[in-house]
Amino acid sequence: MKKASSVVGAAGIIALLTLCSRFMGLVRKLAQSWAMSDGAVAGTYDTANTVPNVLFEVAAGGALAGAVIPIVSRFIARKLQTEESQTVSALITWILTVSIPLAFLVIVCAQPIIGFLVGDAPEAQIALGTSLLRMFALQIPLYGLSVVFSGVLQAHKLFVLPALAPLLSSIIVIGVFVWYALAVGPNIAPVEVTSGAVALLGWGTTAGVVIFSLVQLPAVIKLVNIRLTWRFRPGLGRETVRLGGAGLAALFAQQFALICVMYSTNALSDAGTFAAFNYAYAIFMVPYAVLAVPIATAVFPRISEACELGDTQKVQNLVCRSTYLVFVMGTVAAVLIATLSVPAKTVVELGNPIIGLDIALQSMALGAIGFSILYHGARVLYALGRPQLVVLSNSIAWFTVVLFLLAGYAIGIHGREMTLLWVGIALSMGMTTGVVAIVVALRRASGARRVLGDRRSLTLALGVVGVAGTVAWFVVPAVQKTCGNGIGGAFIAACVGAVIVLGPVLALLGKDIKKKVLS
Repeated sequence: MKKASSVVGAAGIIALLTLCSRFMGLVRKLAQSWAMSDGAVAGTYDTANTVPNVLFEVAAGGALAGAVIPIVSRFIARKLQTEESQTVSALITWILTVSIPLAFLVIVCAQPIIGFLVGDAPEAQIALGTSLLRMFALQIPLYGLSVVFSGVLQAHKLFVLPALAPLLSSIIVIGVFVWYALAVGPNIAPVEVTSGAVALLGWGTTAGVVIFSLVQLPAVIKLVNIRLTWRFRPGLGRETVRLGGAGLAALFAQQFALICVMYSTNALSDAGTFAAFNYAYAIFMVPYAVLAVPIATAVFPRISEACELGDTQKVQNLVCRSTYLVFVMGTVAAVLIATLSVPAKTVVELGNPIIGLDIALQSMALGAIGFSILYHGARVLYALGRPQLVVLSNSIAWFTVVLFLLAGYAIGIHGREMTLLWVGIALSMGMTTGVVAIVVALRRASGARRVLGDRRSLTLALGVVGVAGTVAWFVVPAVQKTCGNGIGGAFIAACVGAVIVLGPVLALLGKDIKKKVLS
């Protein structure tokens, strides 16, 4: 019971800090909306800022995400501190070896990269994106360090700093947007942005990534002795490559799909469509990250340790119980995204209309279930030593997204609202396909018959979510209309809708979290 309570407590802490971090991330998007709205400057900024993250994930991020916690947890379970320190040191050395030259390559090739992604854009817009991307390129090695640091801390069941770091980063970037809004304002073209304003956006955003990465370093230094080395322990380098290669392949599929989303929104509609998508995506991530991710994050080190110690029964129990809860919470997230889409649009706009934001949210809402299960399932499969199934399930999900995007070209999708609707549908269909693939993979890898829990509990939980969501769908617009269509009325309507959906669900699942899922 003590271990169960500790996991429940960890999940609660992660959920609280994630809620704060995601709230600040949403405030960050609000600040961007106030500073840039959804014009060409916002679209160019988002395009340039997405590139370093995509390139890092493709080059090494997936490898690290898949390798760090299972390998470090192995040494922790057996109290092998020297081996742990050497492994972490080698991971850091290799990520710097890969990411620093990659950052330099991005700096050199910034102009053709931006030119390809923004399509047939004015020269001033390409120049703005090129300047920003050259500053953002320095984020690539910082992302690498952050993944290693977070993995080490989570393997030690220290969840506070990894959850807190994004909050601190958002605070820095919010300050940058406020400064930009006061100095420049939202209604200007790329050609009107001064070099000082470009430097503010570029270096200010990069400073946020510096904080995000390095705030975790002091805690890591207390746990491991870091020294630069390319050498792993005998046999461990091959294991790292095996796990990491799976993560790399899985993330390649995801990042390729996101590049296709970026290209589609820029090519099929106006210059601000990708910015509108990013606003919707930021809102989309809040309920998913707050409701589903904390459970998956808290239980992952326990599953890794149980696998290392060969406790098959415990592994199966943890897999079934946690997957059940993650699936239900992902469904709750999807319902919240759909029912609160209109008030969320009102709040994010801050008086500057963002066309199609609510349509994007409603069409992508179903994807929250897939995001939740894929996040959790991938980590379970890494712990079970079946990384090839991670590659397969993630590739199925994300290449389904790409196929839907290609179909959009074929049927002549154009204009902002139609483009955002189709991109949202593509994400939802791809993630739904991924749910089927990952559940089948979990069943095969773990040997558990009922990966999603017993049928009665699952049916009851989904029934409660469905009824609550239906009530919220009709009540939320009525409340917003009664309270007025301003930001205040939208906020009240969103709160009412959240209570309607979350209240009965948490009342039903409260005992499950302690008794059925994490005991």
